[in-house]
Amino acid sequence: MKRDFAAANEAKANFENVYTAPTPHAYIREMARCGYEIGERTRPFCSAAAHLLLERNGGIWPVQMLDVGCSYGLGSAFVKYGCSFDEVVAFFAARAPVEYTPCCDAVRAWLNVVPPAVDARCVGLDSSGPAIRFAVDAGLLESGIARDFERPDSAAGEEDKAWFRSCNLLMSTGAIGYVTERTLDVVLEDLGKDYPGSFGPLSVLTVLRMFPVEPIQDVFRRHGFTFERVPEVRLPQRRFVDDAEKNKVLSLLHDRNIDTGEWEDRGRQYADLYVAAPNDQFDDLLRFMVDVDRSLNRGEPTAAWIRR
Repeated sequence: MKRDFAAANEAKANFENVYTAPTPHAYIREMARCGYEIGERTRPFCSAAAHLLLERNGGIWPVQMLDVGCSYGLGSAFVKYGCSFDEVVAFFAARAPVEYTPCCDAVRAWLNVVPPAVDARCVGLDSSGPAIRFAVDAGLLESGIARDFERPDSAAGEEDKAWFRSCNLLMSTGAIGYVTERTLDVVLEDLGKDYPGSFGPLSVLTVLRMFPVEPIQDVFRRHGFTFERVPEVRLPQRRFVDDAEKNKVLSLLHDRNIDTGEWEDRGRQYADLYVAAPNDQFDDLLRFMVDVDRSLNRGEPTAAWIRR
């Protein structure tokens, strides 16, 4: 299955050159150029999972969220602080200096006046050391793990495991493919083991339709979780960067007998939404995610489903 992920990654555009700059300016410009939206589209479901954890565990402790493939920590900006992608783009275009320390200071000042939308602490995991460093120094992450667990010779250290044990919500938007079952196997071994409360840990992930989901599902099952797609939820990720990428992705999807007529044919990458929970808690999580989707389709404000 590792080869299947590699073949799919060869079909899609590569953005690695914008993941290693000291600040996220180039990354955000590139994401804006191709109409990136999966982070913001996934936000209501991640926020809902966080609120469900708080409710079922009595609200005594804030949720601790592990963002797998976090890059510069924008998942925290979306979920914890409720920022839109347009707000992030506008901030880095007009208010965030390009120099490292002033940029970090500007982000911290911005976050200090943005009331958190979710009572959560955020930990990031990414292979890009510069992205992790910025996210922590700028206050988007409480802590970060700059490790590449896709490498066969890479193993989690005791500090890594301690962070995994302290997190009870795993999220990943757009990273599956770069991240495979190899990384998730390392994370799930310890996820949530030291977190107070009997409900959780929970996971919310998006998986592009071009990637095989079976190895991801299998690794969750091996660690005692039920992992399934949320019915009827399909989220746009971004525009294809050019016709060459579109044609390669469509060819790959057609080879897997996936109908693209209502989706990728229209010029965007699409991902399905998956959630996971301990086997005896999964039905509660899935029902809540379905309710959230129905509320969103009715145009109800976020507060409407938080109160349920």
